[in-house]
Amino acid sequence: MATLVVPTVRQITLRRFSLEEYHWLIEHGFFREDERVELIEGVLNEMSPKGLRHAACLTRGLRIFNAALSDYACVRAQDPITLPASNSEPEPDLVVAQKREDDYADHHPLPQDVLLVVEIAQSSLEYDRRVKVPLYAAAGIVEYWIVNLHEDLVEVYREPTSPAEDAPHFLQHLRLSARDTVNPAQLPNCAVAVKDLLPPTRD
Repeated sequence: MATLVVPTVRQITLRRFSLEEYHWLIEHGFFREDERVELIEGVLNEMSPKGLRHAACLTRGLRIFNAALSDYACVRAQDPITLPASNSEPEPDLVVAQKREDDYADHHPLPQDVLLVVEIAQSSLEYDRRVKVPLYAAAGIVEYWIVNLHEDLVEVYREPTSPAEDAPHFLQHLRLSARDTVNPAQLPNCAVAVKDLLPPTRD
């Protein structure tokens, strides 16, 4: 009887980029102007296009945070933050960072600079929960919001656990509806009415 020979399956190793390599690609025009990507744990991730409600929510968030905080903090929209420990450079929809005179001209905000991260979730809800929650917790981001456009609520994550934990997460998780108002923990004088963040639904 002939012996069945099973071919050896070759394991493919994923090539991960360093932050320095990623920055080199950007500086040398590797990506198209209309191409939105972010580096997550060394892997390039293509970002979802924005729907109408996503874009409207971003406009509302910018208006709210700039009106309340422009004199005290730096409000950034869809710009990178650098998380060196995880070799990541996500581009959240909104970031509130410590105010700097140079507006972060020499480096993107680092975890210690960040007061609040906001992701607007329409098609990306599971990704923003499954990938971004542990990513931001491990980096020590003090507060993370997901504006959940599927359920018309804001998910608030606070109190990140130690980065050394096997499964970094946030100890506090709130789900706030359009009836609620939320104050970022690092910005107690900034009261945000959830209903003001949520754009109207189309009939």
